[in-house]
Formats: sequence, C-alpha cells, structure tokens
Amino acid sequence: MDWLKGMNSVIKHIEDNLTQPIKYESLSRIVGCSVYEFSRIFSFMAGVPISEYIRRRRLSQAVFDIQNSSEKIINISLKYCYESPAAFTRAFKELHGSTPLSARKTGTTLKTYPPITFVLTIKGVDEMKFRIEKMDGFHIMGLASTIGVDDIGSMWEEYLDKPDCLNKRMGNVTGKPTFYSKPFEQVGVYDFQSVDGMTPAIIGAEYKGQIPNIEGLTKGLTIKHIPAATWAVFSMKGTEGFGGGGFVRILTEWFPASAYKRDESVPHLDVFPMDTHVNAEYEWEVWIPVLNK
Repeated sequence: MDWLKGMNSVIKHIEDNLTQPIKYESLSRIVGCSVYEFSRIFSFMAGVPISEYIRRRRLSQAVFDIQNSSEKIINISLKYCYESPAAFTRAFKELHGSTPLSARKTGTTLKTYPPITFVLTIKGVDEMKFRIEKMDGFHIMGLASTIGVDDIGSMWEEYLDKPDCLNKRMGNVTGKPTFYSKPFEQVGVYDFQSVDGMTPAIIGAEYKGQIPNIEGLTKGLTIKHIPAATWAVFSMKGTEGFGGGGFVRILTEWFPASAYKRDESVPHLDVFPMDTHVNAEYEWEVWIPVLNK
C-alpha cells in the first residue's frame, strides 16, 4: 500500500461525499487497515480526529452556500448531513462563533478549513524493535464494549477509573487475580472488523482455569477467544504510540518493508504491564497478527 496515495485518496473521498453519509469503514478500506487503526493514524498525521476534520470541512462549505445563495438554512443543514437545523446551528456557532443567519450579513468574520494534503516526509531513520511470536489460542476476560473512532482512549479511562473494574474487583477478592498470566496481564483487544464505525473491544487479562466461585465476581465480564496466530510484536516506550505515532510507523514503514501482511481475521492487541507508572521509561507492546505475503 502506498500510504501517501492512500491517505490523499481518503481526503478525496471525503471531499466527494461531504453531502452524503461517510462511513469510516469505507475510509479505512482505502488504506487497508481497521477502523480502530485508521482513526489513530489519521489523528496523528492530520492533528485532528477524523470526525472533527469532516465536521470542519462540511461547515466550511456550508458558509459558501449560505453566503452565495438564498437557500433556506434548514435545507443547507440537511444537505450537510445534520439531523436538524438546531444541531446545525449549534455546530456552526461552535466553529465560526456566529449563527448561520449572521453569516449572511456582510462584515461577519467566519472561518474556513481547506482540504488537507498529505506530503512525503523522510522516515525510517529510527530503529523499530519487533519480534515474531507464534501463539496457540487463548482467552481474554474483561469488560467489553464498542468504541467509536474518536473515543478509543475513553474505554481505558473508564476501565481504570471504574470502582468495579477487573483489576479492583479481582484484586479485592483474591489479592492478585489468579487468572492473570504474562504477557497478557493487562490487555486491550480490538477487532479488525467494525460496524457503522464502532469497533468491538475488550479490556482485561488472560483467562486460565476456573474463575473463583464468588457471587457477583464475574458479573458484567466477557470472555473472548483469541485464535492461534502468528504475531508481529512491537516494543513501545513511554507514551509512544498512544496517539498513533507507533501505528503510523508499523503500518507505513514496517509492513511495506516486511515479508508479512495483516491477518484481518484476528484482533490486534495493546499489551501493558501491571502496576507500572507511565513515564519516559514505560515499556509496553503492540501485537498485530500477521500472515506471510
């Protein structure tokens, strides 16, 4: 995949469909990755989440429709995929600092966000640490949800802050949870396939053996089977990769140069150590299932 060409094709697709619903699955397919991976990469490369970029482009074009036509505001709001004039007005005012009706008056200061263009940059200078692992199938037990492209981090925040999260629930009962097992002591699992921009995800730990038979212990928890696979495992340090930088290098540098392609039938994993303070020396891993080309 030519990522430079692919990302610019994403921008063209958005421009061609500003007045139509835009499915994130369609955008991710253009560059050949999951919605989850695409959202992190786009945010890192563009500096804004994909939904915010689309919102800015629609509201930028709406300004010209308002100023250069006598079209009713309600029709313009529907044209740019807003469910109601009220929702359109709120979004318009938040971005431009004035209402759509005010935009028809001369002298009103408004904003425009032109389409972005991705350009070539020099890359590949810094090393990338990776290893190949072959694993039998295993199970992850944890809190399950579906996440949108712009709230990937919120599930982790909710999990870590929730009073009955897996760590605290199991830790309060058994000391250290008996089913925790390295390397998957604390892991996020993200499916490749998404539905309507929502990615099935689970955060928890590897499940082995019997769960302690204590009432309420497993309430609200899900057990997910991860099939046998070959994994490319990438070492990350500090906050590298949290915002998508690590994913950019994996998908745009490592995969094109390697003998592997993404195995789309198996979820991708973010694997974190337990009880480690996040700092510059914090080490964690990204596990991406691979197939030989």
